[in-house]
Parts: sequence; C-alpha cells; structure tokens
Amino acid sequence: MDMIAPLVKTGVIDAATNLWLAIPIGFIFGFALFHAGFTDSRRIAWAFYFKDVGVPVVMFSAIVTGMLGLWGMSLIGFIDISKVYMLPTYLLPMAIGGLLFGIGMVVGGYCPGTAIAAFATGKIDGIVFIVGFLIGSLIFGDFFPVWGDFYNSDYMGAFRLDQWLGIGLGPTVLLIVLAAVAGSLFLRQVQYRFWSAKEAHPKAEQVLKLQGGLIATAVVIAIVLAFFETPSFIDDTVEPPHYIVPRN
Repeated sequence: MDMIAPLVKTGVIDAATNLWLAIPIGFIFGFALFHAGFTDSRRIAWAFYFKDVGVPVVMFSAIVTGMLGLWGMSLIGFIDISKVYMLPTYLLPMAIGGLLFGIGMVVGGYCPGTAIAAFATGKIDGIVFIVGFLIGSLIFGDFFPVWGDFYNSDYMGAFRLDQWLGIGLGPTVLLIVLAAVAGSLFLRQVQYRFWSAKEAHPKAEQVLKLQGGLIATAVVIAIVLAFFETPSFIDDTVEPPHYIVPRN
C-alpha cells in the first residue's frame, strides 16, 4: 500500500483544504469533549478528588486509541510516521510546565481546549478561564527574557519511550496499553473506595461492562501488534532546537 497520510505532506490534499477540514474536525472534537464531560469544570476538578475519574479514564482511552491507530496504520503502510511532526522534548521545563498546568486545572477546572468547548456551550466560567489564560500568555511572552534560557534548556530532541527503555516500538506500545488499563482500573477502585458507587457514578455497572469489552479489545490488539517487526520508518535525526527569539 502506498503511503497516503499525512494527507498534505503526501500530496493527497492541499494546505488550504487541510485548513478547511479543521473546521468539521473541530466540531466533532468539541462534541466528543462535551459528551465525555470535559466541558464541566466540576467534573474535571472532581477527578483530582477521585470523586469522578471519568475524565482521566477518557484521556487514557484517547492515548491508547491514538497510539494503536497510528502504530497499526504505519504497519500496513497507510501513514508515513517519518512525516509526522514529533514534539521535541525539553524535559525539565516540560515537567515544571506540566505541574503548573495541573495546578491550573485543579483551580480553574479547565485546560485551554476544554475552556473553549465550555465557552461554546455558553458557560460563564469557561469565558473567565479563557480570559485568564490569555492574560497569562501575554505575561509569559512579555517576561520571556527572564526565563527564556530555562524554557529552552534540557533539550532531548524528539525523544521517545522506546528509545529510553531500549526496546522496540511494538513492546513499548503494549506496555503503555497495559499501564493505561492498570491506571484506569486503579482510579476506578480508588473512586469506589472513597465514594459510594451510586454517588460516584449513577450507571456504574453499565460503564464497567462497556469498559471491560473495550479494555479486552485494546489489550488483544496491542499484544498482536507487539510481535510485528519494527521497520525503521521513524526519522531519528535530532534537529537543533527551535528557539523563540523575543522582540526587542
């Protein structure tokens, strides 16, 4: 099979069409966020208190779905992973940023994306959060010379878990799937341990039955894919970091 995706980089569609496709994809994504509960700041905040862990479980599911999808499509030759942009790793700055990001989600109940989706549903707290992160972005940019060196420090290139673990991509995918499954089950157990099943989720049994089938499917697919030979389709060339140059 000839490589088809990424569609723009393989010439299947042009850049303008790609931008227009972002509109319906954005609506679908927002619709999914709404039905997953990501537009409810209370539900997102409850995840940090283990009162409702549906949000992190959905995030685990999204990671597994995206990972298995990319890995499977690359194995059959549908997508050229070497042409997919890999976010470079700045380990310590990203760790600190992730911590601050988590604190912001606990306080505000949103991340920038979920705040936009909440705003689309007419929620006032979503609007307040958007104003807040826009002001924070301006402050970050204005004071970038203060922390610019730290922001661009600890650069590791497009570093992947399989490189860190020293194993193939297939076994790494399997390990992440098992970790996501274990994490989801652990969060559910903690939720039911500290909150009654009825209070934690009104339809707990139906949810667990559905998740059981999806978990089994994901694990089986991951086990099968883990034994495929890993072709050298990912460009491991480490590019120099892209530095943001502040305006004078």
